[in-house]
Amino acid sequence: MNYHFAYLVGALIFDAAWLACCVIGKRYRPQMIWGTVISTPLALTSILFIPQYWTPPSLFDLDARFRVGIEDVLWAGAVGGIASVVGEIVLKERLAARRKHRRKKHYFPFVVLVSVFAILEFWHPGKTIYNTVIAFVVCALLVAFVRSDLIPTMFVGAAVFTLLYLALFLYFLALYPDFVQRYYNVPNLLGIYVSRVPIEELLFAASGGAVWSVAYEYLQGYRFAPDQRFRLVEV
Repeated sequence: MNYHFAYLVGALIFDAAWLACCVIGKRYRPQMIWGTVISTPLALTSILFIPQYWTPPSLFDLDARFRVGIEDVLWAGAVGGIASVVGEIVLKERLAARRKHRRKKHYFPFVVLVSVFAILEFWHPGKTIYNTVIAFVVCALLVAFVRSDLIPTMFVGAAVFTLLYLALFLYFLALYPDFVQRYYNVPNLLGIYVSRVPIEELLFAASGGAVWSVAYEYLQGYRFAPDQRFRLVEV
């Protein structure tokens, strides 16, 4: 099997999920676009993951040559957009109107996120995926402390995004079953897998989903309308 376009296919699978969320959650498109715009530049962090975490195949061999490729951009934008709205889509939450007076924005949890990641990366540069997860967890705890009203959305967003991430990854592995063994730095992993998906990927999804699911509401000063909270999607 030709694996040269495997990472591109994987990125496009996540892009398809992004499009589905955009269609299903029409009312959440502003924050979804916001999440996509903010997360897309984070594709540059791929420089820190190659080769100590993985070395994926890429168009024009950009990941191998420059450690950042087109697929990284496609994937990062999709992940950020999806994670920013899946919790609200499931809970059917509606954002309340913003306060009339301009609200001072508090970036402290996100400054801490960057600071913790930088310190851990300096301390253990070969453990970038774990440094990322820890930084996300610290940020999520700070946001929850400051805005306890966002905790339900944070938990649901993290859980739903992790399950969706797992489902998309499994679909990808059905197409490219040997991808992890071929392109991940397996000796550097914990060796724990969930249906062949490295636990590191799911830890990233859970911690990142916790932060990204409420980042828009936290930074923009939105609150959820009381009558909408805790309403689950009808089956």
